[in-house]
Formats: sequence, structure tokens, C-alpha cells
Amino acid sequence: MDEDVDRIKGLLAPPLQAAGYHLENVKAVAAGPRRTLTVVVDLDESSTDPMSMEKIAESTKIVGDALDEVEIFRDKPYQLEVTSPGATRKLETPRHFRRVIGRRLEITTKKDTFKLDLAEVGETSITGTNPQSREITQVPLDDIRKAQVELKFR
Repeated sequence: MDEDVDRIKGLLAPPLQAAGYHLENVKAVAAGPRRTLTVVVDLDESSTDPMSMEKIAESTKIVGDALDEVEIFRDKPYQLEVTSPGATRKLETPRHFRRVIGRRLEITTKKDTFKLDLAEVGETSITGTNPQSREITQVPLDDIRKAQVELKFR
């Protein structure tokens, strides 16, 4: 099944990228005769907008059109799910952090847990303002154990 996933990634990445999307992940699960193909799509890293339902629908059409042209899972039936990474995903790569510039993050490092209003993302560190002390803080990515966007409910 890993061969199918790698082939599917190769099929989906170019048309999604051409439309301004990023293929985050492809996961194939087989349970008895049923198969589920989950495709996680995000916006290009130049955007800090959330992935809207309209964007999910548009990316689903791109994924569906690309997969209609090829044999998947040896032509066995499968369920296709196209989704976004979600607002609470763990931030692990510079690309993930670039998508949330301007948002408040909760960060756990080797030494501490704190909040940071994210302003800049480099290849090896992130920089932002601590909302309590108002100090500008730079955090090496290697020191981060866990980072997530702090959700605000209105």
C-alpha cells in the first residue's frame, strides 16, 4: 500500500501546487474490503488565511479529477476524504509556522511553557512577542517540544 500512497502523492502534488495548495499528507487505510484514502491539503505557505470550506471543496475537485484518471488500489472501491490539517495541529516545520504568522501560540520547550505572538519565521528559529512581558523572544526550532495555535472562541 505504501507504493500506492507514494504514487498518489506524486499524482496529486503538481495540480494542487498549481492551484495554490500544498499536499500535506496522504494516508491509506484498509479495513477488510473497505479502503479509505485521506488526503490532507493546506494552503500555500504564503497565505495565513484559514482553509475555508470553499477551499476544501475546490481542492477536493482537483484531487478527484486527478484520481479519476488513474487506477488506485487495483481498482478496488475506496472512500476519498479530503481535509485540512486543522486549527489545532502540531506546528513542526518552518512551513507550519509561516502559515500562522500573526497568531498567538502556546509553546513548550525543553525548559518552559509560554505564549508567543508569532511575528517572524526563519529556517532555524521563530521570533515573536511574549504577550505578558511584551519582550521580543527568539526560539530555536530545535528547542520546541510542542507548539500549537491558541484558539479563541467568540
